[in-house]
Amino acid sequence: MDKQKYEQGSYTIEASMIFTLIVFAILALLFTFLYMQQKACLVSAASFAAQQGAELWTDSRKSMEDGKVNTLKDADFIGYRMFDNLLFSQKTFEGYVEETTGANGKAKLVLTMDTGGNLPGRKAALIGEALCKRIERAVLKPKNTKVSITYRNNVLRERLTVEITQEIKVPLGGIKEFFDGKDTLTLSGQSTAAVTEPAEYIRNIDLAIELSKKLEGELDLMSLVDKLKAKGQK
Repeated sequence: MDKQKYEQGSYTIEASMIFTLIVFAILALLFTFLYMQQKACLVSAASFAAQQGAELWTDSRKSMEDGKVNTLKDADFIGYRMFDNLLFSQKTFEGYVEETTGANGKAKLVLTMDTGGNLPGRKAALIGEALCKRIERAVLKPKNTKVSITYRNNVLRERLTVEITQEIKVPLGGIKEFFDGKDTLTLSGQSTAAVTEPAEYIRNIDLAIELSKKLEGELDLMSLVDKLKAKGQK
């Protein structure tokens, strides 16, 4: 009789341990799916901001949602490409997303970023505003959100890169902090889009052809190209 009670007690302990492990496994799987969904949301938001932002960069009157031009707004300064989009230039705008209360009493996300007040900065602010609306759709509420918007112009192509980085609190964060010094999980999403301006590209090509014709007598371009090819073959 005592042996039977002992075996029943042993089965109860084993069952409780197995049940606890199953619960922890289910919770771990659930949170893994939540983090994967959050990661996908960040990548989607960054991709949207980069693609639409690349369109906006050519004309700030364009809408971030559908790319339509608002003719009621003033057009960009005609010489902005000369002063703001210089060749071999790079501009980076960084900021943090904060939660504020709107006029209707509802909470909304706002990107706090030093844009400098110039045209590229105003474009970055418009991109950040649309980006916040996308981030609001995420399921998990992050501890903090950092946004980076970078414009690069290297003559051959112009690129716009948007990166979102979030710190997400995790269950039993104290254990994680013991191993890597942080009680949060870092998730990020990044996307790059090409800023295309066919008219500007054609103008640059025409200018290069015209300059090459004027310098043809003073500078032997073909011999220079041959020298560069020869060096490349060595």
